[in-house]
Amino acid sequence: MGCLWHRKNFRFCHINAAHASLGECKSRALPVFHAYSGCDTTFSFHGKGKKSAWQAWHVYGDATEVFVHMAKHTYQLLDVDSDLFQKLERPTVILYDRARPLTSINQTRRELFCYKNHAMEKLPPTQDALLQHIRRAVFQAGTWTTSTQTQQMVPSPENYGWAKEQESWAPVWVTLGEVSAACMELIRCNYKGDCSACKCGSANLDCSPLCRCNCIANNFVCVCRAVQTANDCILAMF
Repeated sequence: MGCLWHRKNFRFCHINAAHASLGECKSRALPVFHAYSGCDTTFSFHGKGKKSAWQAWHVYGDATEVFVHMAKHTYQLLDVDSDLFQKLERPTVILYDRARPLTSINQTRRELFCYKNHAMEKLPPTQDALLQHIRRAVFQAGTWTTSTQTQQMVPSPENYGWAKEQESWAPVWVTLGEVSAACMELIRCNYKGDCSACKCGSANLDCSPLCRCNCIANNFVCVCRAVQTANDCILAMF
């Protein structure tokens, strides 16, 4: 027998009945799914709760095999080239865009931003940010699935999306450089007069090909190049 507590609601649930309903594989995969979709130490995807994550799992059933493998082989170190990580990109894509058959989280970000005009806060994480998230999930799920051992052999969190700061551990959100330093080409203003009076000039910033001031008109830059630059910058955004 287990219990669920949500705000003021409290009820008992029969664990054996839940196991029978889910089946053996999903039951074993559940701790990893819980860590992946968001818990106290891994955090959830922005604007995506457990129900959305559960539906994405249902759509992409191959994730079950990955979750089970990660539950059985605990504390695996993953990178962007790992087969397990690449398979978990797909359910993350489904969380944000179920219609497109994409498997790359970065490609999904680009298409949602460029072609669907999604706001930045509604985009999925970058591949780099997703990797850090999944590493934290691997660490947390490993702690849960080995909790029945008399003496747990828990590795340092350092390689699992955490960094030591003084006497405590802080999550590593990204390892890429700041987008503000990498994507100055995205700066733009709508001022159509002399650029010395535009907002870019007032802020001591160089005008970009996206600006409409006279200096750009006198030194034309191909629109395709500006769009490509913007697309490349999107990969670094979080």
